[in-house]
Amino acid sequence: MKKLLALALAATMAAGMTTVAFAAQEEAQISGTDLYKIGTDDVASLTTEEEFEGGDQLAIPVEVYVDTNDDGDADSWELYDTSVEYDRNVVARADWRVGEAEVTTGWVRYSGRGNVYSVIITLPENETNTVQDVAGTISVGRTASAAKNSDVKFDFEVSYFSDATLTNTPNFDGGDLGDKPGIVSFDRDAGEIDIDFGDVATFTVDVTSQGKLNLAWNTDFNKEFGAMYDYANLTFFNLEGTPSFNKNGTLMVYAEPDTFFYEVTADGAKAVDAEYDEDYEAWIFETRALTSYVVSDVELTEKTVTDTEDGSSTTDDGSKPIPDTGR
Repeated sequence: MKKLLALALAATMAAGMTTVAFAAQEEAQISGTDLYKIGTDDVASLTTEEEFEGGDQLAIPVEVYVDTNDDGDADSWELYDTSVEYDRNVVARADWRVGEAEVTTGWVRYSGRGNVYSVIITLPENETNTVQDVAGTISVGRTASAAKNSDVKFDFEVSYFSDATLTNTPNFDGGDLGDKPGIVSFDRDAGEIDIDFGDVATFTVDVTSQGKLNLAWNTDFNKEFGAMYDYANLTFFNLEGTPSFNKNGTLMVYAEPDTFFYEVTADGAKAVDAEYDEDYEAWIFETRALTSYVVSDVELTEKTVTDTEDGSSTTDDGSKPIPDTGR
């Protein structure tokens, strides 16, 4: 097989899976709608899903124009896999119109197809409450300069959801969200509803005309915050996407009596205008935005200060703290 003469991409991507054709040196026309997503085992699986998640890696196989008859003339487009005698680099370049994503090249193992050299697009992390878009033109060449000036290019457009999860909760009209709700869309006929975060909290709010929100939540222990108050037993309730509703609602965070309730911030505990309701056994207050909260067995009035000489801890007033049990 003679030296290879040209490069092309074997597939195109679009959010709506629209076929896009392009020509390379007028010898061939390449088009496709194959959409590959690299899995955790590095195998690219064919998928027709239109929903992606921040951090996902998408792969597009590269084709090369080869001399299949060994007559000195390139005459066929072939996948650039381990059977192809090609000793040059392939460089990918992207011109982004909306957002941006990392674009590299490398070997990807495809189920049933083996190792194929591919363009690899890594979607950026999405820590917002909304769907994000990335769109632009990707081209390939043997060098960065060649890729920049290449006629071998195609349009790429993808929408991707929050990193929280690919599993969305559609048409939600109240009740328990479960532990991985992801992006939640609300039933258009729903008015005031109760949103239950397991047995940890309940948010009562009017969701009329409410748009989609990221309601992913957890009760993970915040180590940085805990280190500020290592004399206290702390229990956390965290909204990962800090969702903000159109209207104020009432949040109830269930807790034992004789506890203390705060909002968690990077600077420490922030007082919340909340009252403890003995009937519901919960801290209750009104809010529109849901953030991160903590229930403590003691009042968080002093921060822990570490003595750098002996490693011991004291509070701001110099007293020794009560040992943290890790609750």
